[in-house]
Amino acid sequence: MDLRLTALAILLWLLLSMLFGRDSVYSGRRALIKTKRAVYASFSGAADLRKTLLQVSRGMKILGGRVEPSQLVELAINVSRKKARFRGRRRMMGASMTVDYTLPKGSYFKIHFPATLRRSAAVGAFPSLKWEAVRAKLLTGRSKVALILILDSSASMMYSVRGILTALRAVEREARRYRDRVALVVCKGFGAVVAHHPSTNFNLVLSKISRIGLDDFTPLASGMYLGLNMALTERRKGYEPVLVIVSDGNANIPLEKHRRVSRFAFDPAIQSVLDVATQIAKNNIETIVVNTKHREPTTDVGDIAVSGTELLVRVAKLTQGSYVGIIG
Repeated sequence: MDLRLTALAILLWLLLSMLFGRDSVYSGRRALIKTKRAVYASFSGAADLRKTLLQVSRGMKILGGRVEPSQLVELAINVSRKKARFRGRRRMMGASMTVDYTLPKGSYFKIHFPATLRRSAAVGAFPSLKWEAVRAKLLTGRSKVALILILDSSASMMYSVRGILTALRAVEREARRYRDRVALVVCKGFGAVVAHHPSTNFNLVLSKISRIGLDDFTPLASGMYLGLNMALTERRKGYEPVLVIVSDGNANIPLEKHRRVSRFAFDPAIQSVLDVATQIAKNNIETIVVNTKHREPTTDVGDIAVSGTELLVRVAKLTQGSYVGIIG
């Protein structure tokens, strides 16, 4: 009888939470963007998050007043890469490299000679040199980013792969400039495999993503754990990692062997995901969660995840990362 009353009390609590707290699932977020086709929420604790959002969204192309889901994925990736690059730059003790050129600012700057000579020739002043032709070096820290994609192979992926590919192509140009690396981990069957080890070959990763087969099982925790270990390895090599988890949140395969940290869930597969997310947070790794099957309304139910959306939002909260939900 006590078990029945307990189960009934939990059920009533969940129903009341869903009725009175539709947006409470996003509680604690630092930024929230909602459109008809997607949702973006950031749970980052960075003090300059709003400034970073303004900087990286300045070049976003909005067609017909609409923001496509792929644009929000691109925004999340760019924000996380910028934060990771800054963190890595601090580790590099101020070392810098030339990545581009710009107009000179201030009294002291380093001249970018190739750009200055080209501009001088363009204005017809060469071989003389005029002040308006002078260009300065654009310096940045030597920190590089390792973008680690963790993809599940559930059926819902087939509707979102194109948007993910579009977002990755959009960030490819900057990644090439900084010599960033990209890797691909696929969650399939009863485990996860490395489909592409970290490299600068974005085109090869894009082609592999488009050829991923579908599967009924989602060993999400295994993919996250494999991505975590890869991220720690890349950090030791001097690359600041960014995890991009792409899933519908319907995890149904737990880790074979794992140590429960501090989270509890009735489903061992969900518990495994929460445990790995806690480990990611402890290692301070930038994380982006892309939900390919976002559903509203949702509610914050703590560690007891009712749906895939609530589980993935919970992962974003635990890691203090970003969440992008694709409505479809």
